[in-house]
Amino acid sequence: MARTDKKNSAGERGGGVATPRFAAVMASQALSLLGMEILQFVLPLHLLNLTGSGALYGGVVAAGFVPYTLLAPVGGVIADRTRKRGVMVAVGAALAAAMAAYLPLAGTAAVVPATVAVLMLAFAAQALEQPCVQSAIPHLVAPSEVGRAVALVNQAGMLTGIGGPVVGGLAFGFLGLAPIVVTCVACFAMSAIVAGALVRVPYEPPERTAGALATARADLADALGFLRSSPLMWRTILGATLVNLFGSSFFNVCSPYIVTETLGLPNQLMGALQGALAVGGLVGGAVVAAAPGRFSIRSVPGLLTCVAGGIALIAGALAAPLPALGTFGVLAALYLPTMAVCMCMSVVATSWLQTESPGTLVGKVMALTLMLANFATPLGQLGYGVALDLVPAWAIALAAAAATAVVAAWLARSARG
Repeated sequence: MARTDKKNSAGERGGGVATPRFAAVMASQALSLLGMEILQFVLPLHLLNLTGSGALYGGVVAAGFVPYTLLAPVGGVIADRTRKRGVMVAVGAALAAAMAAYLPLAGTAAVVPATVAVLMLAFAAQALEQPCVQSAIPHLVAPSEVGRAVALVNQAGMLTGIGGPVVGGLAFGFLGLAPIVVTCVACFAMSAIVAGALVRVPYEPPERTAGALATARADLADALGFLRSSPLMWRTILGATLVNLFGSSFFNVCSPYIVTETLGLPNQLMGALQGALAVGGLVGGAVVAAAPGRFSIRSVPGLLTCVAGGIALIAGALAAPLPALGTFGVLAALYLPTMAVCMCMSVVATSWLQTESPGTLVGKVMALTLMLANFATPLGQLGYGVALDLVPAWAIALAAAAATAVVAAWLARSARG
């Protein structure tokens, strides 16, 4: 039997993106993402400043990403079979405690394993929380508003992506690590409080006829079987996997190294460059939200070709004989539109996957999508980290652009077929 929220679920699902329940989920997620952005930006950068090693930096980031990839399906099962509010509260509380425990270890010989442990916990928590937030959207807004709601959730992520690196970079550069830790603890604690007090997502517990492990296997098998029935879905997910391998990993790992080691600029400017990426993502999300239906899944190959072109221009800027600040300015100018196009592509693909999936499988399908799409990300991060110690940054960017262009051409050919 449905819980008491079922009575109001029809009204909430029939509404737009301004419903109180959707706003509460957005607020809790924004606070969690802000703490996550600061944590993921500053902790690896702290190690890069200490060691100057691209391989160690890439390895630490990759290690953190592994649990995110492996636990994504578990997050989908939890999203569809438990109260989403409880998951959001637990994630916020656990991350607040972890960051509080990290500070005493940050200045000791245990800083590397402590950083890896916190990053792994943070990514694992994100793997559990993200499917809950994504799968809540179709339950809170009308089907015609899902694309707009997805774009708004991504915009919240971009806003925190702007604030997180900028605040983190400035605070880390001028004040050191301690204020960063305190800020993260506050963000995660407030996220848990908002979720516990305000989040209300309609919930109907599904039937469970077997043990928890058998139920999880059956749920994932259902989602996998559904994905197998749609070749276009498989091509979209495989394309996302390759984009993460060649494109996303480049921005995640190479950008901090380029700014702090190749150009020799301070951490504050790395925060500004990360902010440019986030502004671009915000613009891309706003374009999709302002013009629902303007882009379709068939637009993805063309958008990805534009992303490849942006990375190629970044390679040219790195190869040009410019002063460090001049190169930085060109990079910032190129990062913004490149990420705007990338976010358009991401929102289009995500909203299409959500609307094409059955309501009872949305969480599991999105979790499997996240796992498969992110499967290659740690490999890309580690590979780029090792390459940074061996190959000029402009050559790495050029190779990333070429690989991304090949993926775009393959997707275009598949769409025509």
